[in-house]
Amino acid sequence: MSARAAGIAILASIVAGCVLRWVPLANDFWLDEIWTWEIAARLGSWLEIFTSVHHSNNHHLNTLVFYILGDSPHHWSVYRIPAFVAGSCSVGLGAAIAYSRGREEALLAALLLASNFALIHFSSEARGYAGMLFFCLLAHWALERNLDSGRLAPALLYAAAVSLGFLSQLFTVFYFAGAVAQSATVLWQRESHLGRRARAMLQLHCLPLLVLAGLWWVDLRELHVEGGNPLAPYWLVSRLFGYGFGLPVMRVLAIPYALLFLLALGFGLHNLQKRGDPLWVGVAVTAWVAPTLTLLLLQPDVVAVRYFLVPIAFCLIALAVVAGPILRRPGAARSVVVGLIGLLILGNGFHTLRFFRDGRGGYSAALALMAERSPGGRIEVGSDHDFRNGSVLRFYARGLPPGKRLDYRPRNQWPPGGPDWLVIHRPERPAHRREWLELPAGERYRLEAEFDHASLSGFYWAVYRNAAPRELDSRSSTTTPKP
Repeated sequence: MSARAAGIAILASIVAGCVLRWVPLANDFWLDEIWTWEIAARLGSWLEIFTSVHHSNNHHLNTLVFYILGDSPHHWSVYRIPAFVAGSCSVGLGAAIAYSRGREEALLAALLLASNFALIHFSSEARGYAGMLFFCLLAHWALERNLDSGRLAPALLYAAAVSLGFLSQLFTVFYFAGAVAQSATVLWQRESHLGRRARAMLQLHCLPLLVLAGLWWVDLRELHVEGGNPLAPYWLVSRLFGYGFGLPVMRVLAIPYALLFLLALGFGLHNLQKRGDPLWVGVAVTAWVAPTLTLLLLQPDVVAVRYFLVPIAFCLIALAVVAGPILRRPGAARSVVVGLIGLLILGNGFHTLRFFRDGRGGYSAALALMAERSPGGRIEVGSDHDFRNGSVLRFYARGLPPGKRLDYRPRNQWPPGGPDWLVIHRPERPAHRREWLELPAGERYRLEAEFDHASLSGFYWAVYRNAAPRELDSRSSTTTPKP
């Protein structure tokens, strides 16, 4: 490709990536975003983000954004703008990392990153994952500039970017481990003097280590993980490769996906190593060694696809770097690569279209339906999970029309006969639709509506109505709704 044609194609891919990330900005806030909003609303000072909020939903820089914006009178999508900017810029950074290997490599990296469903999803969500990815890619671009030239400025940029990555989301540690391994490999081969090796490593990695130690002292040593549904290993693997690379999500494919990934990763790393490209070390540690050791050592109860966002991005960049030279040679191999890239983009497109349709759930629509079908001014609601569903309902109750207000009843405050409405949540839509629901005390509920989500974030909601509705305004409320 000519430089001009490559530049136009790369720019077009970045613009397409921006559009794909802009479209879902307006869909419903889900629980973890609302949780961050509630945390920020309770803070008396921005310092409390680091010293007082000791649980896993607190992504420090993201919570700081919520704190600065306050209770925005505009649509909640304003909280997602930083993630959108970071996610969009990540496409360009991935292309820049690959560009030093060739124009075709840069174009492939831009196409793969721009169209990837997992990256699109978390680039439109007000959490720390998009910022983490942006800072990891920026750090890697600077790292390679430093290892090529030995200049101080790229080393300082790398150190600052990794530090900000830790403040965005702690799974930056996957990238940091890979960066340490790659830089150590390059410096060991290039520098014969032990002191120069040590000085170069300190320039790069001292500040991130100090930031991580500081976070440990003020926050992480008291950290506790809250929320989340444990996944069976087969489902986790299937979702990781399905949503991470645009493949079908089927439990039965978990083992084939894992074997295919190991074969592809091994082939790609061997190819990079033969070329003398040190990227193979960074990708091996970031995408395989660090995540595997983390899971084995920590054995967390909850593991989600979003934890592996950086490994997914670096695998896509490695794929682009390996496939680029094949595209420059005519023959059957080029046709295979073009077909493979096309299938990946198409598969991600199916997941993305579902995301555009269902978003992270239909919570505002569910509450609007209950408001419309409740004869009085009070909308009495119970649910199967007071924190998850109650927090979401109270958030959207602020937008109820005049004369309507939410009366959410915790499970231990249900009236005789049960609340008028009942919300049942699940991680995914159940295989069998339940038209009627009978509770242990004999209350019967009829299914009124179902609301789906696009799987990576959010909950399926089934909204049931009491089969024996009562006049709600005649009873006194036991809860105080938020204004």
